[in-house]
Amino acid sequence: MDSRILDELYLKARRLYIKLVEFEDISRQLAEAVNRKDEVSVQMLLNMRAEPANQLEEIQQGLRQQVLDLPEEDAIRAREILEGGEAQDANEAALCGQVSQNRRLLLRCQETDKRISMGLDSRRSFYSKYR
Repeated sequence: MDSRILDELYLKARRLYIKLVEFEDISRQLAEAVNRKDEVSVQMLLNMRAEPANQLEEIQQGLRQQVLDLPEEDAIRAREILEGGEAQDANEAALCGQVSQNRRLLLRCQETDKRISMGLDSRRSFYSKYR
């Protein structure tokens, strides 16, 4: 895969990371508000968290579309990398590192979201229903 494609994918993966950081920060604040039982802050933060969540989805869709637009061989390799595959050469290292960092951050966001959901109403939580 040529370096231009890798650079474009890296930039989108980096944008994804920046939005994940924003989402994680709001989620952390939300978890604190849930723990304090501050209903006003909980509602405000839930509304605030919707925007970065929507932007994350837009970036993900952009990445998927970019992969679909690539020649078949490049698309296959790009998909492997974006799903956590190892770098096969030095040119892929930055993108693989960013994807790995994004995955770790996403897992932290999911754990925080689980605590929030269980703290709000554990009986009706998504995490209780679909264990």
